[in-house]
Amino acid sequence: MKKTTFSLSLVFLIISLFSLKTYAITPGGEILRAQLSKETYDTNKIKIIIRYVMLHPTVSDRYLWFNEAQKLSLKNNYRAGLIYHRCLEGLHLADSGKIDAAIGKFRNCIDGLDSLGIVEPTSYPLNSIQELYDIAGKQFEKFQYYTEKLRFYQKHGPMENTANCFHGIADYYLYLADYDKAIEYYLRAREVYRKFDSIGVENETGLIGNAYLQWGNLTKAEEYLKQGLNESAHLGFRGNVIYCNNYLAELYLKKHNYNRSIECCFNLRKQIQNMSPEYKAINYVHIAAVHLLQEALQGAFFYLQAAEMIRQQEKLTLIAPYGNLELDYYYYLYYVSKGDQTQALTSLELALQEARDVKFMPLILKYTDELHSYHLGRGDSLQSLRYLQQYYTIQDTLNKWNMQARIATYEIEQVEHMQQNQIELLQIQKATQRKYYLFGGLILILVVLGTISRYTYKRKLDNELLTAEFQRQLAEAEIKALRAQMNPHFIFNCLNSINSLVIEQKHEIASDYLIKFSKLIRLILDNSRCEKISIEKELETLKLYLVLESARFDNKFSCIIHISENVDVGLIMIPPMLLQPFVENAIWHGLMQKETEGIITIEIKRENEEFLEIIITDDGIGRKKASEIESKSVTHKPHGLKVTTERIERMNKMNSTRAYVEIIDLHDEQGKSTGTKVKLVIPV
Repeated sequence: MKKTTFSLSLVFLIISLFSLKTYAITPGGEILRAQLSKETYDTNKIKIIIRYVMLHPTVSDRYLWFNEAQKLSLKNNYRAGLIYHRCLEGLHLADSGKIDAAIGKFRNCIDGLDSLGIVEPTSYPLNSIQELYDIAGKQFEKFQYYTEKLRFYQKHGPMENTANCFHGIADYYLYLADYDKAIEYYLRAREVYRKFDSIGVENETGLIGNAYLQWGNLTKAEEYLKQGLNESAHLGFRGNVIYCNNYLAELYLKKHNYNRSIECCFNLRKQIQNMSPEYKAINYVHIAAVHLLQEALQGAFFYLQAAEMIRQQEKLTLIAPYGNLELDYYYYLYYVSKGDQTQALTSLELALQEARDVKFMPLILKYTDELHSYHLGRGDSLQSLRYLQQYYTIQDTLNKWNMQARIATYEIEQVEHMQQNQIELLQIQKATQRKYYLFGGLILILVVLGTISRYTYKRKLDNELLTAEFQRQLAEAEIKALRAQMNPHFIFNCLNSINSLVIEQKHEIASDYLIKFSKLIRLILDNSRCEKISIEKELETLKLYLVLESARFDNKFSCIIHISENVDVGLIMIPPMLLQPFVENAIWHGLMQKETEGIITIEIKRENEEFLEIIITDDGIGRKKASEIESKSVTHKPHGLKVTTERIERMNKMNSTRAYVEIIDLHDEQGKSTGTKVKLVIPV
């Protein structure tokens, strides 16, 4: 990885702005300075100085203010002021490239503030430390830190600090593109900020709008971004005005409302005239993006060059105050539009390398997928395959992180629910106690006993429900894990087939096979995100699988599918990847050992209104003979049938259903094996 040198001012700017915080405009700083000049008590002076420096990190004399706060703290033995000075020490460490040491110093500062029970608004160390984790590329460690801190504040307080923890957790979910959880935690952070920090409220409003924008819900995104823009402008929070304008420009670009998008971009240019150069660079890239979509290549190139000049002068990276400086990616789009494939590929590879340098996984995933599509379109099967493998490796990593995060936050949420139940119970008990003074002793005793019995039972019932819900989600996670086991084996075989075709220089066949394989993998990936899919989608995936397997084995078998008239394949839903393991089993165990061409028959019908019956029949060698052959060979031992059976058992346990699988050996009149029938019955 290339080494990036962060100046102290850039580190402070990243910590203050890249996390999309907002700050009061200059008049707010003048108010704080005026308060400072009138203040006579040293302790209050220290608090005002800290507030001023935290909210205005770009002031030129901030180090003088830090040192002044340190002197006053030493003079008055003011512990909080001495602890805040550790934040400055952390920034000095970051400036020298010692990011891990800087994180340690920030954590030490936060722990010290926690020991005093100090509330930290947005932009304070508890909020800012996440940017050091981002610079270090330690996203999961950041998530772990905030979940640990959240548990601490929920137990020991102050509860206001949970807002920064919710914000950090939401940022991690946004990083993983888990937008519904990101929005959930941004909303929770905003509700806590409402109690003590108006800057935090407007900051979260803009972030919610951005999350909806990345999710593709443009209506909700526009609602929150406009709300954040208007309220921030009214309150004078300049940073959030810039942030919301930036993403409104992107929103209108996605709506193909180019005039509104350009209008937002030029409004931004007015607002950032006296701000850091990276603001201007990102603004130029956004304007270039509009020109590219309008096919105005000369205008697009002009703004890309303007952004490139700033990047070279300021030595900017992908990290920026708001948004991402995706300059090389838009150079790639420009050269593609111009027809210069060599420069396009160079720019896209540079974009991927830069994303890797800053360890920004979402853009690494995006650019890797783009390189796969680019090489596939150019007919370079080997390069396309290489990037496709990298893409799924990264996607698997992100999915793993997301599952770990979901489990961790689920446990936190259960604790919160239990605490809320306890609070509600205490509130009801207090209400009951107030009635005590209105009734006589006997009535009072009956009421108290009734109340205690009722809510003891309710609490027990709630705990049982929470336990049942936890078990259900664990079972659901097991099903997802089992379902995920089916994919790697087939992918491995197909990739080997493609590799063999490339080695044999059958490039056209390899390219056609790769296109079908890519489509199948995308279908499997899309379907695996759903608990249930339609029979139509399941059959679409299965047919594509059969085409690939048939091509691999020289069309040694065929498949016939019968669907009863009373089966609506577009409406009836079944778990994804349910039929493929049985078909795979029929091919490998039944038909591949057969000397003549084999036939697989799939029949789908409604047994009654409650159950769907699927029968998969092959005319292969039968299970007994297949077992004899397999005992002498280890070339292929598929586990899909076992995994699918376990899935069905867990679905029955989780949903209290009666799905089952029955395997029947077929014989002729002389008792000779004529194949195998699999009968699958599932509720619909």
